[in-house]
Amino acid sequence: MLRALMAVAIMAAMVGFARGRNFVVGAPTGGWDRSTNYTLWASTKTFYPGDTLTFLYGSSHDVLEVTSAAYGSCGAPSNPISSDKSGNTTVALKAVGTRYFICGTAGHCRSGMKMAVSIASSGSPSLSPLPDFPPDGPADPPSPPFPPLSPSPPAPTGAAGGTSVHDKVAAHLRIGISMMTTMMVVVAAAL
Repeated sequence: MLRALMAVAIMAAMVGFARGRNFVVGAPTGGWDRSTNYTLWASTKTFYPGDTLTFLYGSSHDVLEVTSAAYGSCGAPSNPISSDKSGNTTVALKAVGTRYFICGTAGHCRSGMKMAVSIASSGSPSLSPLPDFPPDGPADPPSPPFPPLSPSPPAPTGAAGGTSVHDKVAAHLRIGISMMTTMMVVVAAAL
């Protein structure tokens, strides 16, 4: 059973790597429950199109995606945008904007089981592959071992403000950490 769960977690992480980052809602200290502060949790994350949210929860909960009005009033709508009560809900964040989620169980939204997620439009991490090392083309001229000290941040690279290799590596590291967190949550839940 544990091997099967690990295999599923690894496959999900690999699929998530191809699309964007996966965020396990409430992780690392909570889940989709009544004890997690989702306003605080979401405020510490930056979401981009291509990322996913994974809600892990028990049978007394569900996940409803609702309108802003239903979110604000904590009213369980008769026709939510989407709903699931499988205990493992993954939601793809495909476009820029704000998405609203609540637990539809009576009283749970009012006790804090609600979350608004803002999907940002700019500064999204690049998922393009890292350059080959050594490069296939001619070698770049050697650079000094340390960059010169400057009171201002470095200018963006490329004519149109492209993404630097450092930014690409950082984006890939964030994805890897997110995947590892997902796998740890799945393994912990299996134990």
